[in-house]
Amino acid sequence: MKVWGVCVQTLGRFSRRGLRSSLRPMTLPVRRRLKPAPTAFAAGLLFSSVLLATTVAFADSSALILRGVAGDPEHEQKFEKWTTGTAKALVDKFGFSADRVIVLTDKKTAQAEIQKAFVTLKQQLKPADNFFLFFIGHGAGEDGQYKFNISGPDYTVDDYNRLIATLSAGRIVIVAATPSSGASLDKFGGKNRVVVTATRSGAEGNDIVFYDYFLEALQTPAADEDKDQKISVWEAFKYAVAGTERFYKEEGRLATEHPQISDNGTEKTDAKAKEPPLLARSTSFVVDRPIVSNDPKLQPLLNQRKEIEQKIEALRLNKDSVPAAQYDKQLEELLIQLALKNQEIRQQETQKK
Repeated sequence: MKVWGVCVQTLGRFSRRGLRSSLRPMTLPVRRRLKPAPTAFAAGLLFSSVLLATTVAFADSSALILRGVAGDPEHEQKFEKWTTGTAKALVDKFGFSADRVIVLTDKKTAQAEIQKAFVTLKQQLKPADNFFLFFIGHGAGEDGQYKFNISGPDYTVDDYNRLIATLSAGRIVIVAATPSSGASLDKFGGKNRVVVTATRSGAEGNDIVFYDYFLEALQTPAADEDKDQKISVWEAFKYAVAGTERFYKEEGRLATEHPQISDNGTEKTDAKAKEPPLLARSTSFVVDRPIVSNDPKLQPLLNQRKEIEQKIEALRLNKDSVPAAQYDKQLEELLIQLALKNQEIRQQETQKK
């Protein structure tokens, strides 16, 4: 009964909050004498082998913040506030290494400088790592083609995608905090990507307030909806959307920006989505660091718990490729494993005291 109680608590915890770790590269074991099976069932078996092969790993994170040409003192001040505030939050609050947060501003955003930044990022990022790309400044979306205003000739989304394709990051988060940024959603969206835009189309070209509240989400504990001491991309997006809507309501103005999010290649949506986007919900701004213990008996238990959590997240993110009955069975088994592992950890911590 005691174990069952722990399992119920764990099931409740995972139904209330998203996981906060990253998918890792996995090696599939050879399965011999496997008889032909229907496609869905075969996919389930294949994914089961993936779960078995998962090993604990930790992701580092790098970020590139592009602050384009402002054009006037008012925008210069606003964009600089957004840029410095973002960099400070990433390093001071979320644990990014200072050398892994690259900031290019004004004339330093010329194409040659951006290319150099991506060379550095390519050297930093490994397949399990996360990459965050921020666009802060002016944007345009004529004819549905998004362009971010930089020093000299502007890059298109296709240009940025070619640069991003040189990186080996496991997850990519793109935050386009500019007018007309909605025009970038279709081309920026894709597998293992979360794209956040301040507008829903290229036609919404007025100045935005969305990033005022997105930055606030990175700075305040109020955005931590599930109280797990982390801010997910989904939590920051929801917080910023609420602030944006409140701004226009209090000002008595018609909203000229409607923030959107694209998750893992799915259709764009807003903060009122019935099903919270899994990748955005499970991707945190906090750098994925291992929990280290000086207790030689506790450390392997912590590593094993991390491995189980990663298996749960991998299963959740690949839910559509696993038959429903098999998904439920695997999830239940993993949650029970996690509950038992948490019980072992608590027992070991108690013994140490």
